Amino acid sequence: MAETPEIPEAKDPFEKRAAVTIAILAVSLAVIGNKGDDAKTEAIIKTNEATNTWAHYQAKSIKGSVVAAEREMLTLLASAQNTDAEAARKIAEFRSSVEERLKKKADEYGDDQPKIQKEAEEARNDAKHELAINKRCDHGELALQIGIVIASVSILARSHIFWIASIILGLIGIGIGVSAFLL
Repeated sequence: MAETPEIPEAKDPFEKRAAVTIAILAVSLAVIGNKGDDAKTEAIIKTNEATNTWAHYQAKSIKGSVVAAEREMLTLLASAQNTDAEAARKIAEFRSSVEERLKKKADEYGDDQPKIQKEAEEARNDAKHELAINKRCDHGELALQIGIVIASVSILARSHIFWIASIILGLIGIGIGVSAFLL
């Protein structure tokens, strides 16, 4: 059975500081990345919600148009009848009851539309907000990833300048990421 390779231990204090820097940047990257992923998922959900609400709005609009056309057709049919008095009375009664029901439905559809429109716009705005959070998290992640790479290079190059640059980039990434939590 093959032996497990031994992991070298950092003995140099600089290497230890750089390794701790990498660990802190990696944890920050994970937290900010998770926030960005959550925001992206929420944006997709809100976009779907807005789409569904707009479809509901359109359905109400179409139903209202159909009801208005039915009412108009009933009016035209009633005026075009040349039948006896009993048939004319029955047609008038039918027309009156149907017209009342259709008017009520048309009013109902028209009254629902502003509320549905407001809900759709709110969902769309929520989606835009979540996308802004995701975008900010992406920028923070990018700075943190570059910071991690530069911190790794600082160990190989034994360069304090690279290490300080990685810390600066990491702080910038953390700052951008934290600002996403404040949106």
